[in-house]
Amino acid sequence: MKSKDLGILLDKTAYSESSLVLHFYTLEKGYQSFLFKGALKKRKALNQLGLYELSFFRRPESDLGIINQLDFAWTPQALFERPQKVLLVFFVVDILQQTLRHQGPDPTLFYFVRDQLIALETSVSEKKFPTSFLAQYLMLLGFTPLLETELPEAFDLQKGSFCKIAHSGSTAIQDPQMVAFLKTQFWPNVNEVDHSPALYKNGLRILIAYAQIHMQGFDLQKTMEILHDTLYD
Repeated sequence: MKSKDLGILLDKTAYSESSLVLHFYTLEKGYQSFLFKGALKKRKALNQLGLYELSFFRRPESDLGIINQLDFAWTPQALFERPQKVLLVFFVVDILQQTLRHQGPDPTLFYFVRDQLIALETSVSEKKFPTSFLAQYLMLLGFTPLLETELPEAFDLQKGSFCKIAHSGSTAIQDPQMVAFLKTQFWPNVNEVDHSPALYKNGLRILIAYAQIHMQGFDLQKTMEILHDTLYD
């Protein structure tokens, strides 16, 4: 049976001399794998995080769909050409590959990722992107911190809460500027202000630590080694 869907390309692996297996997060089916026969002969650009319209069929006995036609649903320019944006594409890919492999369809999640990529295409301040993306993405996955007070004095990573007073011995961030910054990454202000590169850099480190506590096996070490040395200089 032939079907159509909209998909975000997560990765690709060789299947034969001319064919590829493509892994997408799709609007209607969630995480899906497809065989694209003759992909290397078609010379079609297959960019990670590219947004594509897929026409495919799937045999009842197989989990691997067969792509009949693959077309661009959106054609960005800067996203795959500007070095800092390319680096952020790898950052997002790393996160999605670790969290979407068993994810079913979720239109809210799909459109969030799509809209974030469109925003990144036109952004002139790439250093703001990683902390905002990761915090908002964690919320969509169900890891929204508790907000125990509107004016928190600490962010308890283990407990997952913005609180008035940190518990003794807890893994809590208590620097007032950092706590306020992290809160706005989860719940953005309308009038966002610029911060120092150091605050974005350290804030991202803390958000990754928070994700590692609550998501087993989550690891961005390799991506972050590159990101820290280039984006926040």
